[in-house]
Amino acid sequence: MLGAVENPIKVKLDQFYRIEINDFAVTVAKTALWISEHQMIKETEDIVHTEIDFLPLTSYANIVEANALRIDWEDVVPKDKLDYIMGNPPFIGARLMSPSQKVDIDNIFGPKWQNKGDLDYVSAWFKEASDYMNGTEIKTAFVATNSISQGQSVANLWKPLFNNGAEIIFAYRSFKWNSESTTKLVYMLL
Repeated sequence: MLGAVENPIKVKLDQFYRIEINDFAVTVAKTALWISEHQMIKETEDIVHTEIDFLPLTSYANIVEANALRIDWEDVVPKDKLDYIMGNPPFIGARLMSPSQKVDIDNIFGPKWQNKGDLDYVSAWFKEASDYMNGTEIKTAFVATNSISQGQSVANLWKPLFNNGAEIIFAYRSFKWNSESTTKLVYMLL
């Protein structure tokens, strides 16, 4: 016999926040949210045998078009409203960054961070997330290249982050990605 759940977990689209630099990706994200909402409404209609009004489509103001390394994340969503940060930051090697991306690295790591010029661009998201979640219970999961967990990056990135209270609670070893890309990726949760 099935029993009713007293406090079911409800996930609503307005609980998702996103910072996206590309205007097309913002539009795609909004569309994906609408499609997901529509699919869940259809599933609910099948269960309750009642039509649910889906329209009008509402705009999700929680998708912000901006450079995630130049906007204050607290302006997008206050820390006390957040449980998880998830993302797939860009994979750009330390020697392949544009001048603008090098400025982002300088701004995120500040003048006292040693050897920041040797860090891949994705490292800035780990630093930004670590700073943002400091003193909270927020967990972060990023897809990243394995280059940030090998060689110079270990001392350049992780030692200072660990000294600031960050910890890795889960990491997945490199594996062959089943896509058209040959890049090897690793998931890390701070």
